[in-house]
Amino acid sequence: MKPISIDLRRRVIESRKEGESLGQIAARYKLPKATVQHLVEHYHATGSLEPKPSDCGRKPAFSGDALSKLEADVLANPDATLAELRDRSGLKVSLVAVHNTLRKALGFTRKKSLYMRASKN
Repeated sequence: MKPISIDLRRRVIESRKEGESLGQIAARYKLPKATVQHLVEHYHATGSLEPKPSDCGRKPAFSGDALSKLEADVLANPDATLAELRDRSGLKVSLVAVHNTLRKALGFTRKKSLYMRASKN
């Protein structure tokens, strides 16, 4: 769901400052009353009209140092199995997580007994 525009947020806050009720503001701008209430509460708490940063979704299994370590491990041992890579990482993740990280985040594909970077044809 996209955040409400800054312009609309500004109009909602201005309407509230002019003394309109939450219900009147909600009806005028065709927003749910709870949304108007959250916008007003957010403005009073932070003083900002900016939306909160989105932090939804699953966090990656490998990030930062762990990702760099995995890449270095694959480059040093291209014939290592997924289980060996997982064990060396020290993280409690599934083999699928290791495979997806190699493929999506690092661009490695498995060919016969080696891991190598995917060629760009």
